[in-house]
Amino acid sequence: MKRLKLLNIVLGFILLATAASAMQPLSFKNPLIGKKAPDFTLKTLSGKDVNFTEYRDGKKAIVFFWATWCPHCREALRDLTQQQKTIEAQGIRLALVDLGEPSESVKTHFQKNYITLDSFLDERSSLEKSYAIIGIPTFFFVDENGVVMDVKHSLPEDLKQAFE
Repeated sequence: MKRLKLLNIVLGFILLATAASAMQPLSFKNPLIGKKAPDFTLKTLSGKDVNFTEYRDGKKAIVFFWATWCPHCREALRDLTQQQKTIEAQGIRLALVDLGEPSESVKTHFQKNYITLDSFLDERSSLEKSYAIIGIPTFFFVDENGVVMDVKHSLPEDLKQAFE
């Protein structure tokens, strides 16, 4: 009887410890930070095949992975649209990459929301693995040399800091 009671207490502590550790926030550092951003060539919403390195043209870039069904992505897309001129005035290229959706869905979303930006279309989500994407929205901050300086899930107020 005492053994059974002791066993129940031990199991209870194990359960509590497991539950407590599961509640700890997970922190994932993207493995691309400090490395060259993987190059890619994808069709854009405007129908052209565009290479990322050529598009970047030796400038800093924000690569924004998103989808129309994602509410946080839609909010970030509105912010990028509003800040587009300010961002580009800092010599930063915006490279939006829609993940896993047909071009018609993206076109409809852009027209409905009066978005004039262009977007790369990764209809097969082929970049998810090479960019180690664990969720969207995800922003990659790529410096002039093509190196990923930081990865965030929201657009920081101080863009300069994201490129340091």
